[in-house]
This record gives sequence, structure tokens and C-alpha cells, in this order.
Amino acid sequence: MTDLERFHACMEYRPVDHVPFWDWGAWPENLRALATGGLRSAAVRAGACGDQRHWFGGWFHPCPAFTREVLAEDAVSITYRNHEGIILREMRDQPWSSMPQFLRFPVQTRADFRQFWRERMQPDLAQRIGPDWKQQLQQWRAQPIPLVIISDRWVVFFGPLRNLVGVEDLCTLFYDDPALWKR
Repeated sequence: MTDLERFHACMEYRPVDHVPFWDWGAWPENLRALATGGLRSAAVRAGACGDQRHWFGGWFHPCPAFTREVLAEDAVSITYRNHEGIILREMRDQPWSSMPQFLRFPVQTRADFRQFWRERMQPDLAQRIGPDWKQQLQQWRAQPIPLVIISDRWVVFFGPLRNLVGVEDLCTLFYDDPALWKR
């Protein structure tokens, strides 16, 4: 079975030779510890275990992206505005292995949301994916590998909305102001 056949069979509740397994990676310090402890597999060290898949996540980010702007830094942390407009503080030595502290989100008001949507969330495929997006899609489809399209680094559709306003405000907005999300 190819990885794509396996994926389709699993999604259709048909028999498979094994359930698709996708390794989402490991923290760099864990990979170093495994290698130090004697693990020699290059695939495991590179985080490439399991079945293959194409991975695309550029569609849901603000476009144009915000310019990364460092606002403060010290020996332990760095505070900056990221590509989504979020102001956050991260550990300097392990940014991928620790939870950042989210300080401010790009949308504070309904007017902020309207402006953000108008300026940064327009569906221009050439700008978001690249001018050769049709050729890239044809190349992906020609291979017997599933195409995974994610919404952001947290891999859920809740994430992009949360990244606009923050988790607490989003949860209350769903209840207090459901009309906010209508265009």
C-alpha cells in the first residue's frame, strides 16, 4: 500500500496494512538526549519517523505578514511581534520547546478585526502560496502521498482565531458576540 492508499483506506474505514503514523517531530533537546543515550537512527534524530505526507501551512497566516519586530530582550528571553501580529515573550535558548507568554494580540476591537481582515486576510493564492501554486499542487497530486493542509503551528482551526484575540477573549466572544465572525 502506498501512503496515500493507506490514508484513504483508513479515512474510509477499510482494512489497512497499518494505521498511518505521522511523527510531528520532537523538541531539539529531546533529540540530543536520545542521540547522547545511544539512539543512532538518522530518521528518528531528524524527526522523520512514520509514513510520508506533504505538509502545507501557509494559507491561514496573515498576508502580508507582520514584520518581526524585537521590542525587548535580555539574557533569558526575547519579546517581539511575530508574523501574525502577536506580541510574545519566548525563552531565548529554547523557543520551540517552551510555551511563549502571549502579551498582546492584534485584534482588540471590532474595528481592529475589520481592518485586519481587509488588510491581511484576502485570498490571493499567488501571494499566499506562490506564483507557481498550480504547478506545486500538480506535483503534490502526482505523488502517492497525502497532502496535509494545516491552519497554523497548532494544527487546528481554533488556532487562527485564537491568534487574533487570545484564548480567553475568543472563548467569551463565541458566546457574547457571535456576530463578530460574520463578514
